[in-house]
Amino acid sequence: MTTPSLPRLALPLFLSSLLWTAPAGAEETRLSATLQNDIFAGTDGGGYTNGIALAYLRTTAPDEAAIAPQWLLAPVAGWLGLGPATLALSSLNQVMVTPADITRKVPDPADAPYLGALWFRAAQVSVHGDIADTLAVNLGMIGPASGARQSQTLIHRLTGSDRPQGWDYQVHNHALIGVDRYRAVRVPFGAANDAVPSGDLIALGGASLGNWQSSAGASLLLRYGTGLQRSYPTAVRQSMRTADPSVLGRGWFVYAGVHADRVFSQMGVGSNQPAQGSTAKLRETQVAAVAGIAYGWDDGSLSFSLQNASSLTTVTSRRKGYGSLTYTMRY
Repeated sequence: MTTPSLPRLALPLFLSSLLWTAPAGAEETRLSATLQNDIFAGTDGGGYTNGIALAYLRTTAPDEAAIAPQWLLAPVAGWLGLGPATLALSSLNQVMVTPADITRKVPDPADAPYLGALWFRAAQVSVHGDIADTLAVNLGMIGPASGARQSQTLIHRLTGSDRPQGWDYQVHNHALIGVDRYRAVRVPFGAANDAVPSGDLIALGGASLGNWQSSAGASLLLRYGTGLQRSYPTAVRQSMRTADPSVLGRGWFVYAGVHADRVFSQMGVGSNQPAQGSTAKLRETQVAAVAGIAYGWDDGSLSFSLQNASSLTTVTSRRKGYGSLTYTMRY
């Protein structure tokens, strides 16, 4: 199905989220920018290669229990088992996937396809004690209308990387529609004072349903540092790629984790092949590892991680490495 009008809705939805919020008590607002790219890991091409996200976040102020819900999710959050909102997020996201050899004008039909997506994401995290529930809705566009080709070409020109040659064979335009539902449990250890270095283990499980990807998975995330309890909601806000946890207020922590997925479908691979006749076979079991550091001050935070994930298709067993950098500022 071709729906060229949906990408035009992504930016208005994102901008409206900055203005359309229900009256709330004490809350803090932040703007966040994330850049994920395989150049951080010294690689280029071969699966997930680049991602950009601009996000508007609302979180509870210190000693507050809840904020107004995310406006798009408010009608269904309670029906789907979410409690009062602790974090509400609206973001505009763009990602791209390419085959391993981007210098070929005609891509290897057995490798990952050229695939780009642009979408608006509405997410809400509800924390009650050491349990956190996440619900998200994704709406946008897959294909040329996502602008992924132009973004990657510009980034490669700026970084002096090889110019990608096979975007003429990318997956055609499709509407992107998806829903994510996850639950996390936090097990703290060490000092109870959030200002004293301590640790926690976060176990998370759930599923994503949509035409970009449908999967069920679980992850374990180990953190050590300060501000862990207050920053807990940022560590469980799932994205189509693992988002960097950030520090709310002053603090720091290092983190490492692993995420495993059973992938049932992926746009452009298997049953969702582009019209050019891809023969790629989806790798149904995918595992990703992450290690990073986050540092926060009064008005912002900075997070950086290196991630290593299974290949998207069975054509190669080589894992894919990329880095992720997130800057967040009080708004």
